[in-house]
Amino acid sequence: MLTARVPEAVDDEIAHVLGAGSLGVEVTPSGPGMSDVRVYFASSDDADRWRDRAASVLVAHGLTPEGACVAVDPVADGRWVERWQASLAPIPLGERFVVVPTGTPGGGAGREAIRLIPGMAFGTGEHETTRLSAAAVERETVPGSCWLDVGTGTGLLAVVASRCGAARVLALDLDPEAAHVASEVVRANSAEGVVEVRAGSIELAGAERFDGIVANIQSSFFLGNAGRLAASLAPGGVLIASGFLDGDVAEIAAALSASGIDLAARESDGPWACLLARRRGA
Repeated sequence: MLTARVPEAVDDEIAHVLGAGSLGVEVTPSGPGMSDVRVYFASSDDADRWRDRAASVLVAHGLTPEGACVAVDPVADGRWVERWQASLAPIPLGERFVVVPTGTPGGGAGREAIRLIPGMAFGTGEHETTRLSAAAVERETVPGSCWLDVGTGTGLLAVVASRCGAARVLALDLDPEAAHVASEVVRANSAEGVVEVRAGSIELAGAERFDGIVANIQSSFFLGNAGRLAASLAPGGVLIASGFLDGDVAEIAAALSASGIDLAARESDGPWACLLARRRGA
């Protein structure tokens, strides 16, 4: 197991990148404004390779391995995966859904189960931005519409769109491991006929235009890709943007507006924001 202590504001971003290809990843509070990221990997894996990977990820986020107290320790009981999965409670999502681990009974309570592989990528329904985004996708998906999910992680939001009647969902993630996980989740939820998962970012959308785009991703993506997002949206199409803090909203909204996407609504959960915006045009 590899452990790193990181600022709460970037804990899920780091867990998403660092946890890809692992057996599982956990994020737990660790004092004011800080979180512990625990990455579990097989005993046959090269621990030094995981240390080097952690160092690269931390440096990319302006941190250092020393400052993050990176440590690799053995886990005595190899059945931690079974214990962890058994302890996971169903996670209500929006008005209609509940997230449950694969291999467990349905969620009940009148909600429709979406099955995920726990711990393998960002977007399990526990984080505020995932909940905000999923609720918005549920509200905004029109039957027969086409959607783009950028930074799909587990593929959860793509599955939500498909369950709400989307005819096509293109789900993209830069991390090939996350794309692999999303493909497994799509199969686990029998959404293969609607959701296409590909490894890459928004450039893979090409000239295709979508009725809706959801992107639960870091703020820098929106600042650097506002024009591409606009080009991928049909006139009047909806953008659901999240993955950033309330303090980033003004800058992101300005970048989107300059590219022809106007802010229509804003929601918050704690310090996290979710924007609903629309492409200009009839």
